[in-house]
Amino acid sequence: MGRPRKITNKHLPDNLRPKTVIRKSGKTVIYWLYRTHGKTEISLGTDRNQAFIKAAQLNIERESKKDYITFGLVAKRYRDEIIPQKKNSTAQNDLVKLKPLLLFFSDAPLEQITAQHIREYMNWRKETPSAANNEFSMFGHIWQHAREWGYTNLPSPNTNMKRFPIRKREIYVEDHIFQMVYEFADQDMKDLMDLAYLTGQRPVDLANLEREHIFDGYLHIVQQKTNAKLRIEIVGQLAEILHRRLETAIGIYLFTTKKGEKMTARKLGKRFIVYREHAIKAYPEHKKELTAFQFRDLRAKSGTDIAMTSGEEMARQQLGHTNIQMTKTYIRKAPIITPIQDSISTKQKG
Repeated sequence: MGRPRKITNKHLPDNLRPKTVIRKSGKTVIYWLYRTHGKTEISLGTDRNQAFIKAAQLNIERESKKDYITFGLVAKRYRDEIIPQKKNSTAQNDLVKLKPLLLFFSDAPLEQITAQHIREYMNWRKETPSAANNEFSMFGHIWQHAREWGYTNLPSPNTNMKRFPIRKREIYVEDHIFQMVYEFADQDMKDLMDLAYLTGQRPVDLANLEREHIFDGYLHIVQQKTNAKLRIEIVGQLAEILHRRLETAIGIYLFTTKKGEKMTARKLGKRFIVYREHAIKAYPEHKKELTAFQFRDLRAKSGTDIAMTSGEEMARQQLGHTNIQMTKTYIRKAPIITPIQDSISTKQKG
């Protein structure tokens, strides 16, 4: 059995590793080496992306010597060629989705996978229906690339199959629930919670805020998920928070971890859970509402409150949506309806 790969090399294409060389000039260069057999290696150059693609192709050539193409072979090529082209957060999510697919289908002959096998997979993953649906979609993406790469002409076996029904998230964070967590948060988390509510932005976009995003009286945001460009006027409490962050932030980012590293959406979420747990211990009678409260719900709370006071169009603009229908999914309260003041019987008496 071969030696396990180093953690730093874990997500590299099979048989590929980096080699760092320091030249006489002092310049550091990373060469990418591919193991052909035994301890024999060949250099794939210094271009990381090109090395990944070449390694994926060499791995395919190795596997192609078998009598059939496996799903694992195609999925690994997808991992090595397609996923690295995506934004970091999307790429990380895709790697998570790929793991159970490889565990279940890795050695399965590609063209022998049927709808029955897909249903067996979904039953296997039924405890996490939302994740299963995402993996279902990824299976289809991988299959489409398999067709484009010439491994099969068959349609994907999950075509026209049903996913798990998922109820739309309906959580609206009431002000008093917000305050319970806020009470135990440190200043960084308080600022993040306030910014999430005031601006309506996603956790990843708050974590990515830099000093240079603040100029000309606006907070300039390019949303990572959609590339939507926003200019948010720096007024009121938003101005106070940003002024404080500019004074206290270390480096280019407005928010960092306690170790001084860049904040990420994942780290932000973990820190939020710590403060939420403190709130649950202090207010056990509100455990259900507090447990349901996720940091991302502040985006929906912001959108809902703006829609209630200023209309859905204003909420759409602040959330960065291209259409009102998307915004409607974030509005988690029905508008207030004023009833008719007098009933028919009252009118008759008059």
